[in-house]
Amino acid sequence: MAKFANLILTGKSGERYCFQTWPYRTCFRPVGAVFFITRRVLTNATFRRAHHEVIHVGQTSNMSDPLGTPADIAAFEKHGANCVCVYPATDEAYRIDMVKDLVASHRPALAI
Repeated sequence: MAKFANLILTGKSGERYCFQTWPYRTCFRPVGAVFFITRRVLTNATFRRAHHEVIHVGQTSNMSDPLGTPADIAAFEKHGANCVCVYPATDEAYRIDMVKDLVASHRPALAI
């Protein structure tokens, strides 16, 4: 699947993070990352501009694993999930801190 674009998100700390945006059903390599599950809504189809409604923010040591339990995934889909925003990061402590920073700023619809 083809990547959509990059998305810059700012945490409550003011730190800016550059995420790669992918279709929701993308199969990823086994890398550690922070991820956003979003509903991507086109605001201008001609220029491929979109905004993202944040559904969930999480982190994993392996993006090739499911990004939640079957119940989590059903909840993502119920909220219209169609995009995964990915920020590769190998250090678990860094990923955990980044998730806290982003959740404080973006207030996802689902806190799982």
